[in-house]
Amino acid sequence: MKLVFLGPPGAGKGTQAAAAAEKFGLRHASTGDIFRQAAAEGSQLGVAVKDYLDAGRLVPDELTSRVVEQMVVSRTEDYILDGYPRTLQQGRDLDEMLRRRGEHLDAALYYRLDDREAVRRLTGRLVCTRCGVNYHRQFVPPRADGVCDKCGGGLSVRSDSSEEVVRERLAEYHGKTEPLVAFYEEQGLLEQVDASAGPEEVTRRTEAVLARIAAD
Repeated sequence: MKLVFLGPPGAGKGTQAAAAAEKFGLRHASTGDIFRQAAAEGSQLGVAVKDYLDAGRLVPDELTSRVVEQMVVSRTEDYILDGYPRTLQQGRDLDEMLRRRGEHLDAALYYRLDDREAVRRLTGRLVCTRCGVNYHRQFVPPRADGVCDKCGGGLSVRSDSSEEVVRERLAEYHGKTEPLVAFYEEQGLLEQVDASAGPEEVTRRTEAVLARIAAD
């Protein structure tokens, strides 16, 4: 199977991609891992990617697509793309690279989550100021409020989890990535998964969708 996992920040698509990859024998190809692997291999593309990463800049669409083609599409038969495509142009690039190979995408799983729940989930993340252990107010709370279970250090809101930062991420998602939902729906490839439930229930729903696709 060749799959794309889509969803807003907080929907848990990375967690679901990792679980589904293990369950169905697929490669979980997250964009971050792909970039790091390309940079470590030291190829011409990898060097170009490393330059962007080291400078803290976004890797452009054209370069991102070339890296995905080289590191995943040309090397792997069955995979889940997590974090790619993130723009309509990247979606078109993926279609074209698969077309050239006589291949096709089997499905795009879209993890639905409204902004209110996304903000609630993402702003609940805490980190120990002493040892760096992560917690979540709802999902992984410390035994004592504001105190790290491991070292007794104080907990603070993660720098990437302020409401302002979270809402900026959501706005970027709605502007750049959400149009891919209609893009894949028009192709008859979209499978929607309600991500508002707990992780175990979302995993069950994901596995049911993938089992049906695998049986077709």
